[in-house]
Amino acid sequence: MDYVEAASLLGSAIALSGEFQTWKEAEAALIVDPKAQTLIKEYKDLQVKMVEGSREDLAKEELERIRDTLMAKQQQLNSYEVTKNYFDAKKGFENMMSTVNDIIQHYLEDGGGCTGSCQTCPGCQ
Repeated sequence: MDYVEAASLLGSAIALSGEFQTWKEAEAALIVDPKAQTLIKEYKDLQVKMVEGSREDLAKEELERIRDTLMAKQQQLNSYEVTKNYFDAKKGFENMMSTVNDIIQHYLEDGGGCTGSCQTCPGCQ
């Protein structure tokens, strides 16, 4: 099997994985939820305000107020079920992809293949 075929199979397996499906379902719920969209927009607007305030040398007290508001908004995002589910699902997918990348990297750096001894294989221990 060549690398293009292997990549195609890997892509198909990833698309069928529970992590990917859960992330996509959470994303679909996020897109149609007005409260989630409002929270995200408000959070992004506060981020922009914070960056602009830093560039414009706003008073320390004003920057702290913006930061506190930003942190409170982040807390709202993390506690609202729809956005929390999305963030959790995205993190689960990212963790899965990190594992996939680690496995690929292992084969690139260590020459890949099995030595026949489980003692030398980090995947077997």
